[in-house]
Amino acid sequence: MKHDRNHFGAESVVLSGIHNVNALGVLRGLRKKGIPVMLLDVDSHSMVRYSRFVSRRVPCPNPNDSEAGFVDALVELGRSLDHQPVFIPTGDAEVMALSRHKDALLPYYKMPVASFDTIDLLVNKKRFFEDVIRRNIPCPRTCFPETVDEMREMAADIGYPLIIKSAYSHRFIREFHKKVFVIHSPSDLETAIRLLDGAHQDYFLQEIIPGNTLYLFYSYFNHQSVPLGICGYDKVRQFPKDFGIGTICRSMNRSQPIHAAVEYLQNIGYYGLAEPEFKLDPRDGQYKLIEINTRAVTMTLLAKACGVHVEYLAYLDLLHENVEPLGPATEGIVWIDEINELHYQLSRIRRGLFSFSDLSVILKGKRVFACAAADDPVPLLIGLARFFKERLTSPRTEDTMLNL
Repeated sequence: MKHDRNHFGAESVVLSGIHNVNALGVLRGLRKKGIPVMLLDVDSHSMVRYSRFVSRRVPCPNPNDSEAGFVDALVELGRSLDHQPVFIPTGDAEVMALSRHKDALLPYYKMPVASFDTIDLLVNKKRFFEDVIRRNIPCPRTCFPETVDEMREMAADIGYPLIIKSAYSHRFIREFHKKVFVIHSPSDLETAIRLLDGAHQDYFLQEIIPGNTLYLFYSYFNHQSVPLGICGYDKVRQFPKDFGIGTICRSMNRSQPIHAAVEYLQNIGYYGLAEPEFKLDPRDGQYKLIEINTRAVTMTLLAKACGVHVEYLAYLDLLHENVEPLGPATEGIVWIDEINELHYQLSRIRRGLFSFSDLSVILKGKRVFACAAADDPVPLLIGLARFFKERLTSPRTEDTMLNL
């Protein structure tokens, strides 16, 4: 598939700097295609804002703080431009805002974002699992209590340990600084009930599938729900180890989970960026669907290195609508988020668990780094400085509900 990058004229891309690694990968990938990238400057601590590849920084409220302010700023920016840039979302709050206010934003931006109802179906984890269960798609055993008493009864029925999830995980992370509550006992459950403070109906219970075999793929679906490119990867390591952020992934095409997620997304008429995640259940050998992200992801440069530049496919499709699907992604390439991997290794050293064998995966084969770049070194330096500052100023306490 050949494309002349010089015929796009003034077309550009808009990114938000909320999610550091996500946005940094998208920024570097598209700028190397000769595409100007405007960065919405929503986070003064973001390492992305220091990249030399940013064409223009635009002050903007964080959508996590003010969705209305975020949208108003986008409209104001759009009115000042002489073309319709492509907006590539990198976070859940952005996707929700873009889909909810699509009518107000479409005159100014081209957006790879589905309707609000479709986006909410995938971002709202409670709605998502209710729909997945209704369609008989393999997933973790999940219960939806309506009362505190039902929560206690269902927890006893599922058995410990289990997890409590929020309908909207990005809000939960913002409030509790973790993805889920890991519940090891009835006393842990009572602690969680107190923390939820009467809002238990926004949460649900889920079993913990044994093992740590996780599989994801990143793709872009056009308006006909055709995936124009798919890059799959095994999550070799994540931190925290059970419900954390991927620190090392290896590209791999696995047909069974890919087929299952593509079929589901096509059945709901999905359009846009997608990253389904599965966990292999050793009890029955099935990949169980865990979630589907609807925005650019941290492993974007892995997909690009494997020959499936997902955001560029979205960009081309939004401009031309005649992009042919790509073939399979290259397998065996390793992606490393060096800052979160450093966090993992330091935590292992602190607990006396460090092993040089942990580093072997980093040293073998072709590698792609999330932050380090010889032609754009400052973001990594900023990211490391922020990491060590937070590590020195934060109390080092063990969080039993996060299972660290």
